[in-house]
Amino acid sequence: MKRKNPLVMWGIALETEAAAFLEQAACSGCVLHNWDGRMPDNSALESDEPVLVWVSQRGWDAVSALPDEEMQFLHLVPRVLLLQQDVSPEYVERALDAGFTDILKAPFSEPRVREVFLRAAEMQNLYDDIIRMTREICLEREVLARKNDILEFIVTFLSRATESLDPVEILSNAREDLSMLLPLRALHAALWHPQQKDSLEAEVFLGVGEHTQAGLEWSQMLLKAAAKLSGVPVSGYTVEQLGQGGAEDAPAPGKVILLPLKMRDETLGCLALLTEDDCQLGKDQVQVLHSAMRHLALAVKNALLFREMRLQADHDGLTQLHNRRHFDTRLREELDRHGRYSMPLTLMMLDIDYFKQINDRFGHQAGDAVLRELASVLRETIRTTDYCARYGGEEFVAILPHTDEQQARVLAERLRKNIESRVFRHHGKTIQATVSIGLTGFKPGALTPRDELVREADAALYLAKANGRNVVCTFAGSCNEKVKKAQ
Repeated sequence: MKRKNPLVMWGIALETEAAAFLEQAACSGCVLHNWDGRMPDNSALESDEPVLVWVSQRGWDAVSALPDEEMQFLHLVPRVLLLQQDVSPEYVERALDAGFTDILKAPFSEPRVREVFLRAAEMQNLYDDIIRMTREICLEREVLARKNDILEFIVTFLSRATESLDPVEILSNAREDLSMLLPLRALHAALWHPQQKDSLEAEVFLGVGEHTQAGLEWSQMLLKAAAKLSGVPVSGYTVEQLGQGGAEDAPAPGKVILLPLKMRDETLGCLALLTEDDCQLGKDQVQVLHSAMRHLALAVKNALLFREMRLQADHDGLTQLHNRRHFDTRLREELDRHGRYSMPLTLMMLDIDYFKQINDRFGHQAGDAVLRELASVLRETIRTTDYCARYGGEEFVAILPHTDEQQARVLAERLRKNIESRVFRHHGKTIQATVSIGLTGFKPGALTPRDELVREADAALYLAKANGRNVVCTFAGSCNEKVKKAQ
């Protein structure tokens, strides 16, 4: 299939200035038709044959409001969503689920725009190849069955590669789909972030047991391949299980196909395929296999980016603890779980004493350093089953599952002493800090609302402040021995 010259792009509800920039930045001689005020139809698609559609946030909102059948033809063209402002991770997930191949956030750079365009053109060339292959099938009846198998594989593989943002599910689907193309017995993989320069942390995905002899051999093979493909040594790795569905065999000479996952100049992973003996691939199968790997790389990169964005959205940037938003969700889940199984739970709230004086005396950077260090002390002190978050400002919270108030007081007192004895340093200056801690318990069978439990913990914290600070108090009015001696 021969494309028109010049290449045509579409814009959906773009500002005039943005449309001009995209037309100039994408490629020399490209033409951008901007649809603003009305939407294109299927006849316009056949006439223009656009290689890419740029959709503004306003344009997507308009398209989303239309019936699916009216805009279904747009799914045939790669689409890029242009964001002018920050959006929630849920908004990004919804956009990826809607089939956008990429998302750009303002300000847009010429190299990034051109990279997206070239990738879209590459994808469109693949679609053109599919059409050409379909026409050849009609002309060459003797290879009809084989071509149909390849076509079915491409359609299935491309659609399933983008239907999930979970790397395990993406790779499990790839294992099933690749069995349509070649006699596949097992699939294993390694993924990493290509931005790692001096060394890399890899994620190994195994279809066999991690601690079996076969699992160890596959892990070693994948880690060696990761070091070779990335050009840097592997400093550490984690292992994820792909579940059942593959052979338990170890790698054997002549049976393993190693395929890199690349996006232009970036290598972000590799697959290790275990095949049957004497697996001979035809030229068309090899071409399709490499094309499939490019699309799988795109799906994997989107999944890794989504996971990273979700992690950033759930954590406080300064302390790397969970943030208030994630805490609210987690507390609701824990209360439901503990209420269902009649188990005790304690909520702990702590606040740095005289934190404003620390900022005023040593500066806000010193205050930030104290917050970071205190978060480390909190992580070191609480148990692995506990959950901590930065509630806001200099306030922190911890959820203590399966813990009554008496047990929580022991932990809270240990935390208070650890912070009191810790020497905080910033640029050669020594800073002392203490915390006041409030506790309230959720008793089995009680119908305490989430907001009420937080209010009780806050009231207990206020009581600790009122009793001289650097103490632990409960909502019931009981404070630690330090307060009793002071009284």
